[in-house]
Order: sequence, then C-alpha cells, then structure tokens
Amino acid sequence: MNDSIAKFLTWVRNNKYWFVTITFLLIIIFFDENNMIRHFQNQREISMLESEIEELKHELEVITHKSNELHKDLEIMEKVAREKYGMHKEGEEVFIIED
Repeated sequence: MNDSIAKFLTWVRNNKYWFVTITFLLIIIFFDENNMIRHFQNQREISMLESEIEELKHELEVITHKSNELHKDLEIMEKVAREKYGMHKEGEEVFIIED
C-alpha cells in the first residue's frame, strides 16, 4: 500500500503539470457547480424553451388575427357572444336546448 502511494507521489512530482491539468479538467467536468454536464443539460433546456417560445409566438399571431377579425365584423362577434356565452339582446328570450 505504501509502495503504491510512494509511486503515485513520485509520478506527481515528476509530472506536476500533467497532474494539475488532469485535476483541473476533472473539477471542471464533474465537480464544479457549473460543470460541463450541467452546461449541456442547460443548453438542451434552452433549445427546448426557445422552440416552445416560437410555437407560442405562432399561436399568439393566430389568436391576434382571429381577435382582429372579430372586432371588425360585428355579426361574427354577436354570433360568438350568443352561442358561446349565452348572451342576448334586451327583450329577447333565449331557449337553450340540451341534447
């Protein structure tokens, strides 16, 4: 046991720069708070979130377009208000038939 430790310490003394480089790389890759593994996970999450943002932007454009159409055409707005929200004009009677 002591012989292997002595060999390791001799190797470290003879290869100081390699030892420091290897130790530094191990710390960066595995043990650091912002290690490489976490970095790749974060990059993957960022790309997923960016694609979700693009989908939501497209959905927002569609909804905005529909909203603009509703505000331009009062007949469509009235139809949606009557059918979806059960609204009616003053003095009208509404009969709801359920299947």
